[in-house]
Amino acid sequence: MEYLKIIILAIIQGLTEFLPVSSSGHLVLAKYMLGLESPGVMLEVFLHFGTFMSVLVIFWKDVVRIIAAVLANFWKVWKYPAIMKKNEDFAMGVYIFISMIPAGVIGLLFEEQIEGFFDNIFMVGIALLVTGTVLFLTQWAHNEKKPLTGWRAILMGLAQALAIIPGISRSGSTVSTGMFLGIPREKLAKFSFLMALPIIFGATLIEARDALAMDGFAWPAIIIGTGTSFLFGYFAVKWLLSAIIKGKLHFFGFYCLTVGFLALIFG
Repeated sequence: MEYLKIIILAIIQGLTEFLPVSSSGHLVLAKYMLGLESPGVMLEVFLHFGTFMSVLVIFWKDVVRIIAAVLANFWKVWKYPAIMKKNEDFAMGVYIFISMIPAGVIGLLFEEQIEGFFDNIFMVGIALLVTGTVLFLTQWAHNEKKPLTGWRAILMGLAQALAIIPGISRSGSTVSTGMFLGIPREKLAKFSFLMALPIIFGATLIEARDALAMDGFAWPAIIIGTGTSFLFGYFAVKWLLSAIIKGKLHFFGFYCLTVGFLALIFG
């Protein structure tokens, strides 16, 4: 694949992985409307790795504290409630684990049905309209001070699970749900990105397993793709963090609604 196409796909991956506009939906649209085919399993692995690293670089201190807290208290199951009240990092780790459960269950039960959506541009258009509508409605969500709890983590996990459908934004779904639940925006923004890390890492490992069966590495393409997805992913994370804190998420809703309608009209 020409380097220009690799760069375009890496930019799409980097920006849309975290901006609330659906990376999977945009990759489907790029395939059908721009004629950009899949870059191959190996390059897809490194594109995901680039976006994973962009979040890790920004939140590495939080990740280290959470991992340390979980390892220190992992076997104290009977003390979890008390520890969570005293140790915010441990509580965050527990909530991240809870949020992963819905995506795992839905992914296992409906894997074949979901794969069919990636060849259906009409469904992508409908899903983008849903994403746009939800994002648009966030302008009426109040910035309350309700705590992050187990059931709120489950609800955000369910929202994340819906993003398995191309056109439904993962960040848009989780952040919107958190805003409607009244979670403070700064904590919500951090939790939304942290709960994405295991999902992105898991997807990267699954793709890497398939890639290991392949021969040869196109290192120039891999380096260009990984670096591009990292840089644009970093920019996207910073942009979205600012938009969440300022309560400007609904502006992305206009974009999703526009792209969704265009997908229905020209798809």
